[in-house]
This record gives sequence, C-alpha cells and structure tokens, in this order.
Amino acid sequence: MSSAVTYVPLYMKSLGSSYFLSGLPLGVRAIGRFTFDAAAIVVAGRHVPPQTILALGVTFTGMALLACALFPSAYPVTAAFFFVGAGVAWVQISLRQIVFEGAESGRRGRALGILSLFLGSGPMIGITLGGVISEYVGYRGLFAAAAVGVLWLPLLLVRLSPHRKGPEQEPGPLRLRVVREILSTPGAGLFCVSSFFSLFYQPARSLALAFYATESLGLSLSSYGVMRGLSQLGNVNGRFFGGLWTDRSGVLACLASGYFISAAGYALVPWTGGFWSLLIVHTAIGAGAGMVNLASQVGILSLFPSRTRGQAIALQRAVGDVGLFLGPMVVAAGLDAFGFFPVFMGLTGPPLVFGIWTVLGKPLRDKGVQAE
Repeated sequence: MSSAVTYVPLYMKSLGSSYFLSGLPLGVRAIGRFTFDAAAIVVAGRHVPPQTILALGVTFTGMALLACALFPSAYPVTAAFFFVGAGVAWVQISLRQIVFEGAESGRRGRALGILSLFLGSGPMIGITLGGVISEYVGYRGLFAAAAVGVLWLPLLLVRLSPHRKGPEQEPGPLRLRVVREILSTPGAGLFCVSSFFSLFYQPARSLALAFYATESLGLSLSSYGVMRGLSQLGNVNGRFFGGLWTDRSGVLACLASGYFISAAGYALVPWTGGFWSLLIVHTAIGAGAGMVNLASQVGILSLFPSRTRGQAIALQRAVGDVGLFLGPMVVAAGLDAFGFFPVFMGLTGPPLVFGIWTVLGKPLRDKGVQAE
C-alpha cells in the first residue's frame, strides 16, 4: 500500500493529468477508508467473524490494484483508490481485533506492538521495491505486481484462520444507540480523539516537513527521501516499544508520553539547521505519534467485550479518517497564510493539551484502563 500510495501521483501525471488530478486518488482513498470504517460498525454489529472481514478487505484491495494496472486512465485509477482505502480499512480493523483477542492477557500491548512493527516496516521495503519496479517495468507493472502479491492472500487466510470457539452470538443492535454507548464509555472519547490526532498529523507532518526540508533548509529531494525513510524507524519503534510499555505501565502512561514527545518535536523543528538535526527531530515526532497510535488502539480494545470490539475500533478509525482528510488541507492553508514558524508552533499545541488531558483524566484513571 505504501508503494501504491507513493507512486500513484506520478502514475497519474504520466497519464497526462494535472497536479490536482494527480493528487486526487489520495483524497478519494481517505473517503473510501471513512466509508468502510463506518460500514464496519454495522458489519461488526452483525458479529461477522473478523477473519471474514480481513479476507474481504484484502480482496477489495487486490482487485482495486489490478484495476489500476488494467485501466490506465485518470478516472478509473481515481475510482479504484476508493476501494484501496476501503480494503485497507477492513484489513486494519480485523487484524487488530484478531491479534488482540488471540494474545494472552497482559501481553496484548506487546502483540499489537509486534503487529505494528511489521505494518510500520512495510513502507520502508515497499517504497524501495516500488521505485525499482516503476523504473524498469513501469507504473502499470508496479500495480500489476502489487495485485498479484495481494490477491493470493485470501486463500492463505482461509487456510490459516482459526475456527471461532463458543456458541454463535445473536446479531447486535445496529441503531445509533450503540455508537452513543461506545462514545459514552469513560475513555472512549479520548481514544477516538487520539485516533484523530494520529491520522491528522500523519499527512500534516509529511507535508509540512517536506516543504520545510526542501525550501527552508534547502535539502535535495534525494536527501529528503533518505531522511524520511530513516525517520520511519521512529514510528516503527514507537509502536513496538509502546506496546511493551502498555503491558508494563498501562495505556495512559504510554499515551501521555507520546503526546509530550510529539509536542516537543514540533516545537524544535524551527530550530533545526540541516539534515541530521531534522532527522533527529523528525524521528522523535514519529516515535511520539507511534506511541499515541498504539496506545489508543490497545485502550479502545481494552474497554469493550469481544462482541462490541469490532464496532468500537471501527468507530475510532472513522473518527481518525476525518483527521486523515483534514490534515493536509489545514496545514497547507496554514503555510500559505502564516509560514513555517506559526504552523509548527500551532502543531505543538494540540498534543500538549491532549497530554495534559490524559494525565488529568480522573474518570479514565478510575476506569483502570490497561492492556488486559
């Protein structure tokens, strides 16, 4: 997915699209994610096994990638990315539920951390391989190879997925009352806000730092690419060690620390003067974001019983998808209106406030949220 997302704007440009149309598939992807995250609330409420949701998500994604290779035109590729976002939404929801419920009590944070280690390492490999394939075979070859790599997975998932134990549950209610009950649970609002934070700052961080590195610091594109790839290690390790931390010290300690690290990182960006200082700060920001992301996932899954976990994490992700859509637009508008320094200072504020909220959240401490 990282390979497809990275190279689809270049693919669209090679098809004769404008810059706006070249970036449109990424916006459509966010809409697809939101739509299917919202749909997952209903699907999970019918107690569809997460293994089934996972297989369907992988199939949607593979077919969408194949369509990008078979129909080299701007509008089919843009439409296909709706289903790329949709498929990934269901894959990530079901993966986290399967891993969380399959892990032993007291090791669930570690289990999600290991999952995030693989999910976070994927972009480092995918983007590199995607560049080689695109250069020597072409963009259509890249999407064809990605489709082949994905479409065989449903058969493997059917073979490897464990059988569900226990009696079949009756379908749960699908009314908005379920959503209200989830949000009224102490701690759920904070974890949904954390999801919004993670997905708002993900494109915002990439956009703001890309312009800052190339325009303000004068780094070349290749230097920025190396810095961006290396800094991904911060996000990967933040998620992995954050998972260990939630098992030992609880969700709230990891969540608050991630917020404060992110705030400190954004505050330091305007004082970086070159490749290495920006790499250190960017890596720290990524580590903080990874800790927030992992802790919020463990937290939302810990609050609810198995029958409503799928709905809870789907709702959390749907809130986050709004941030994914708004992040780049808000930051881009801020850069046009105010410049780099005010924008980075503005990005410092929310994680600082959220960190204080987490520390002072008495109802949440009384609830005793842990990675149990």
